Amino acid sequence: MKRLMKFSVKLCSIVLLLAVVFTMLPSSSAFAATATSRRQAVVRTAYQYRGRPYVFGATGPRYFDCSGFVRYVFRQHGIYLPRTAAAQSRVGTTISKGKLVVGDLVFFKNTYKRGISHVGIYVGNNRIIHAFPRKGVTVDSLSNAYLRAKYALSKRVLR
Repeated sequence: MKRLMKFSVKLCSIVLLLAVVFTMLPSSSAFAATATSRRQAVVRTAYQYRGRPYVFGATGPRYFDCSGFVRYVFRQHGIYLPRTAAAQSRVGTTISKGKLVVGDLVFFKNTYKRGISHVGIYVGNNRIIHAFPRKGVTVDSLSNAYLRAKYALSKRVLR
């Protein structure tokens, strides 16, 4: 009887400990909310630079080229990306255009040279923010004929 009582006390203690531990863990919806808020924060940062001039090879914060802009914005959130659009296109998980969410990277090919040569940040509603020659940091629709024709792939770097 004494043995059974000790076992019951230990079992109850373990169950209680597990209950406390599991109630302290964030739920998967909390992780999703954190990821969503991080994506939104990246886009808010990107919008702060809207209107800044485009200069080929510039990495900000006064002037940007496309990959310099993306790199600069993500770095503000502790995410370090390579310098060029082509190198950035090799980072993250490839996703279909239909699965884009805020904060994903959208890549374009054959803009000023062969291969991946332009990048922007998806901001929702089929639009990206990017640094573009003659326009600077601007928001454009992916339905834009030029961007639609040059679309190459999309990547998710934010989890």
